[in-house]
Amino acid sequence: MAGWTNYVRYTLRFLLFFLSNVYALSCYVTWMALFAPLRVLAPKIHWKIEGFMFSVIQGMIVTWLQGYQVMECGDDISLLKDSETLMLCNHQSTADTPLVMLANYTKGSAVGNTMWIMWYIFKYTNFGLVSLIRQDFFIHNGKDIRISEMERLKKHMTSSYLNHGRKWVVIFPEGGFLRKRREASQKFAQKNNFPVLQHVTLPRLGAVEAVLTTVGEPYTPTVETFPDREEYEGSNGHHTQLEPDLKKPLKWVIDVTLAYKNAQPLDMLGMCIGYCPNNLITFHYKAYRVRDIPQDLPGLTDWLYKRYVEKDKALESFYENGKFSDEVLSERRLLRPMVPHYLQFDMLQNFLVHVFCISSFYLHYIFIYCPVFSFIVSLIYSIF
Repeated sequence: MAGWTNYVRYTLRFLLFFLSNVYALSCYVTWMALFAPLRVLAPKIHWKIEGFMFSVIQGMIVTWLQGYQVMECGDDISLLKDSETLMLCNHQSTADTPLVMLANYTKGSAVGNTMWIMWYIFKYTNFGLVSLIRQDFFIHNGKDIRISEMERLKKHMTSSYLNHGRKWVVIFPEGGFLRKRREASQKFAQKNNFPVLQHVTLPRLGAVEAVLTTVGEPYTPTVETFPDREEYEGSNGHHTQLEPDLKKPLKWVIDVTLAYKNAQPLDMLGMCIGYCPNNLITFHYKAYRVRDIPQDLPGLTDWLYKRYVEKDKALESFYENGKFSDEVLSERRLLRPMVPHYLQFDMLQNFLVHVFCISSFYLHYIFIYCPVFSFIVSLIYSIF
């Protein structure tokens, strides 16, 4: 009996996933097409509208992944929601991207003002058209096109990231899933006397270097790398909101460590349908100033490789103890640590997101698609 109950639940969740893809993506694409003239006439308004519409799309993801527990710990990155920030995340499965969107959905204005840099194959997924419209960046791999791709990314950061008022940039520096890249990464590490990692792979530098050197705050080495915490705390010891920077260069890097229970990554479709086990998923955040990060290739390589060695040790401790160890992550912090907590979402807000998308889909169908379709049919009928 329980088996039949599960199949019914899987079917209902799949129908919700399929139907909401139809009306949510149609809602986004149609509204952005209608507001397209503003892209030239009033670009700031256009991109604010786009940010709202993208937050609606991410609200759908909250619905799809309902029931899965996600915990956050580490630095309180919500303070950076209005700051130009580069987010670097380890990559294990297809679930990583929607889970990062899920976590970012709770970060205020950052939810709609994020640029994604991703492998070109994602252009052909259900979100591909959305990413094309909002000018996310699709990167191609290959030694022979590496230089041209990085030049293209640098131009894109100037033309799209800066001009459209984006705040956060998300990159998966490993360039692929752990299970697919681990063996090659370990062979490369052994050959070049680099650390051999088990739970992450050595990151690729190209995209990170291109972003930091194009829109990152210049490297300013100091004797004391980490400033006094009073700069980010009020005199009463409570957090004060960081002021947004009007000059637009990237000020922060957030090192995100995503951990699945027992080192068993979930997959996106399985989570949306509900057949993946409801294991705890944990995000750990660590913030760094961009000006403290070397931007020359040797210095950046050393800095980023050290972060991934730390990440590997942190994940090893997590898989052994079920939590991130304070000993592994005891380095002085720039931001006050958040209290570990489960992500909580407003169910009424999620319901209103669906109401908005369904209502928009209905209006578009009645006033746009039906008349256009009828006109085309009548035109064909009159010709033949």
